Amino acid sequence: MNCIWEIVLKAKRNGYKLEELRFINSKSPSPYTESSFDFLNYDTVEDTELEVNPLYRFSNELGDIFLPDIVGYEHIRELFLDVMMHYIAVWDLRSGTDKKDLRAMYILKEIESEVFLKRFRETLFQLGFEKAKRIIFCLLDLYSCGDYITIFKKALRELYPNSNLYIHSENVKKLILFTGVDKTKKDIEIIEMLKDMFLSLSYEMDVFWKHHFGIIGVGESMRIGEIAIY
Repeated sequence: MNCIWEIVLKAKRNGYKLEELRFINSKSPSPYTESSFDFLNYDTVEDTELEVNPLYRFSNELGDIFLPDIVGYEHIRELFLDVMMHYIAVWDLRSGTDKKDLRAMYILKEIESEVFLKRFRETLFQLGFEKAKRIIFCLLDLYSCGDYITIFKKALRELYPNSNLYIHSENVKKLILFTGVDKTKKDIEIIEMLKDMFLSLSYEMDVFWKHHFGIIGVGESMRIGEIAIY
């Protein structure tokens, strides 16, 4: 383990929370690693007190505080190091999050607080956090490009991977949706939510559930007992 974020992740796997960890200045730090374990290949965290080298990444900023020959205010410097390393750990762990992810997280928080999209709150969060976030990603994409049909199809595929969306041959504002799942109250609510979130009011939509409507010439859609009439 080299960096603070690796230490925190390993500690979490061993059942330790970030707030339970205490970072202390190493008495014999290595100039090549941020951690100060006895063995470079050490791959587990078995104690909440962890020696680190604060000068590994921040020698210019912290050299006047944590160089070995600095004396005085030991207790204050210990507290400062511990607080700072906790902050760096959070910073490191969040540094892989891009702007789109942060926007999605903010919108989900607003929805949960019933500040935004209040009427979709219950339906959206029953999907589970990861799927709900994917739907918000689609919503952000819609704000960026304004392509209702493409983003609606993308959102559908996030929840219904076997779905197909068709445009009516005689009315471009009428859509035909095949979901590929049984018709349930939950799925009806989800489809209505997606329709309201991603389609303009000018669109109409007919929904087919488990059975696809028959298409002449397409054998997969013309199976006896598996055809919906349109």
